[in-house]
Amino acid sequence: MAGIEAQLEAIRSRLRQLLSTHLNQLQPITRSYAAGEIVIEQGEAAERVFLVSSGVLAVEHVEAGHPARVLALVQEGEILGEMGLFGDNRHTAQVRVEQGPASLLVARSDDLLQALLFDTELVLEMLALSGARCRQANHNLALLLDAIQALSSSDSTALNECCTSLREGSPSLANAAEQLLQIQNSSTH
Repeated sequence: MAGIEAQLEAIRSRLRQLLSTHLNQLQPITRSYAAGEIVIEQGEAAERVFLVSSGVLAVEHVEAGHPARVLALVQEGEILGEMGLFGDNRHTAQVRVEQGPASLLVARSDDLLQALLFDTELVLEMLALSGARCRQANHNLALLLDAIQALSSSDSTALNECCTSLREGSPSLANAAEQLLQIQNSSTH
């Protein structure tokens, strides 16, 4: 997935440049968040978007009765909350500061939408970011499915390859890799 990470870095760089040209229109405020602090609550109205200036944030999926699952880690130059601009205008994930303190530029979603109306380059970069994130999610899902298939067919070589790749992802994916290997070990004993 080194290709997607390189793509994301290029997108982050272009997005930072484009957003900097809209700072007067966006009128962002700078907010600092401590490690562990929740920046976005899953399900809340998407009234703000965030540009990460520093820190590492965990994008998490929360289900009642289960621990939060880290889907991705985001860092400087990433934008957060943009998916809430489309669809039902609700945040589909929780965002927590993983390594802080984190400094974020916070702008109103409506101001970003207004900027998007008049800047096709900005629209294209936002779409490129969404596309790269979807490719990453598809890759992770395919790895998990391949690992389950390898486990099911007792193909330890394929399972180990999948688990090695999964460990390079989010903490939740690394944990899933370890669980798959534990299942394999317990079924062979």
